[in-house]
Amino acid sequence: MGAAAAILDPTPLDIHSAPVAERDPGVELDLVTICILAVNRLAPATLRSAAFGKALKVVVPDPQVGAVFRAALDRMGATRSTDRLIEIVVEGNARPS
Repeated sequence: MGAAAAILDPTPLDIHSAPVAERDPGVELDLVTICILAVNRLAPATLRSAAFGKALKVVVPDPQVGAVFRAALDRMGATRSTDRLIEIVVEGNARPS
């Protein structure tokens, strides 16, 4: 992990039974699932960026979760500047590092 950015290994969590392309666009993620994803993926990234001051990428399963995480980081970044070092990447768009 010598690079300036590292992709955190996504924790397997089946948030939907169907792939993103097959889902009904009106179906929203439930708040409990978003909380679980935040604790398992976003919290470790914020701790690492604060401790080491290095950029990190957090891989999320779909664009909805990505939008929620980006909004959370934008709001938290107002008081904790190291949260601006975290980039949210949707799973299908993740580049191998």
